[in-house]
Amino acid sequence: MEYSNQNKTLTERNRSQHTLTVTTLQKRIGAIIASSSLLQKNKPVIIGVSGGADSICLLHILSFLFPSSKRIAVYVDHGLRPHETSAEKILVQEQAGICSAHFETVTVDVQKEKTLKKTSLEEAARNLRYQALEDLRIKFHATSIAVGHTADDQAEELLLRLIRGSGSSGLSGMNQHSGHIIRPLLHETKETLLAYLQEQKIPFCQDSSNFDTNFLRNKIRLDLLPKLENEYNKSMRHTLLQTAAILTEEDKLLSELTKTCFHKLVYQEADNLSLDLPLFALEPLAIKRRIIEKICWTLDSRPSFKKIESLLALASSRNQTEIHLADGLRAVRQNNTILFHRPSRKKGYRGSGIIQKTFTPITIPCPGTYPVHEFKHQLQITKARFSPDLLKNSDHLIVDAINITFPLLLRHHKAGESFHPLGAPGRKKISRFFSDQKIAVSVRDTFPLLLFKERIIAVVGLRIEQQFRVGNTTKHVFLLQWAKTNSLMSPD
Repeated sequence: MEYSNQNKTLTERNRSQHTLTVTTLQKRIGAIIASSSLLQKNKPVIIGVSGGADSICLLHILSFLFPSSKRIAVYVDHGLRPHETSAEKILVQEQAGICSAHFETVTVDVQKEKTLKKTSLEEAARNLRYQALEDLRIKFHATSIAVGHTADDQAEELLLRLIRGSGSSGLSGMNQHSGHIIRPLLHETKETLLAYLQEQKIPFCQDSSNFDTNFLRNKIRLDLLPKLENEYNKSMRHTLLQTAAILTEEDKLLSELTKTCFHKLVYQEADNLSLDLPLFALEPLAIKRRIIEKICWTLDSRPSFKKIESLLALASSRNQTEIHLADGLRAVRQNNTILFHRPSRKKGYRGSGIIQKTFTPITIPCPGTYPVHEFKHQLQITKARFSPDLLKNSDHLIVDAINITFPLLLRHHKAGESFHPLGAPGRKKISRFFSDQKIAVSVRDTFPLLLFKERIIAVVGLRIEQQFRVGNTTKHVFLLQWAKTNSLMSPD
């Protein structure tokens, strides 16, 4: 690590601009924050400060622009450079004091995370760093986490993602505002920030790991980008930033289209998602890819190109029925849907992706409350005098009592069974009815059948059989209420 007031020789052109650097830079950053609503006045903000030029510059500029807001400067010790971190930590604490900012330091175990998650050192460090910043954001009730990424970082990030493989969304680069993360310096060059620090005589640290070309990002910054600028395009960084700006706007449009389609095609039940295949088939391939990608992210599964291609093949296949994905995630095709779920949470599991939920059939001798402990639900059957007001209560199903005598039977539906759903034009298989109602495959077993002499009265909790509907001559009815244990409501 090098501790320095200024570690870059400035050109003559830049020297002549020093007197304008401070004022113009502060104004630019202030205007960007205001126009993009990145920060709220008088609201706490977490500032990630490594001690390097970019983050130190960010700390000073935000302190100048928002002196009345609580600013928390956070140094994250990754445990990777024990000979340098103490000096960095001292510098950040000193600069936080000069800026009247609160100082916090957090230590994380990157090597342990790398081994545990089987990921790269860089990714493990990034994940732990952002988690530490998020924890402090919650602790201090802050609205944002400010980090010091610059235009140079953006150019490097684009090349990094291109090399590793990415779609147009990834190639749009880092966003200025992403969740609670804000990047006020994203349009500023490192050269400009260095000029600012020299003008203000503000010290900063040089991280020795920034020169280790074993890290791909450093190799891009130190080798690839200079080569591209010297041999192919002197304005390579500017060209990359322009490309990112174009792709960002296009990505916003595609994201909105995807969001609309996602709500139409995907049904969510707890941690499970079901994809409607007939409607999915009508969408352009670009939207299909993004819908699959969004499903994966929603289920905390990284959507690689190979994974997306496999799921697209499953959606169009007539033979394949199931794909085993990482962390116990399954994609199971049944009829006109694909169910995405984890049969055994985030654990490996052998066998079919659908674990059938079972219970012992229950004989019902009279009206009353009948718990199904396996589902943590209970069926309440109440006899009542019919009144049109009863139809206004959506918490229960209503059947005409005239043709029903006890005992009744509550059991699972069987393969191939059908009934005539109330209001439907004719009979349907139970499985098709579930699909039409967008009931996730993994929870269909939790809606049992109520029967009278082997005739289906209702799929409890969903719909009654047409022949048991109330009519003009109905005098008494049975109210069927299927609800979580201890959550039943009075029929009154």
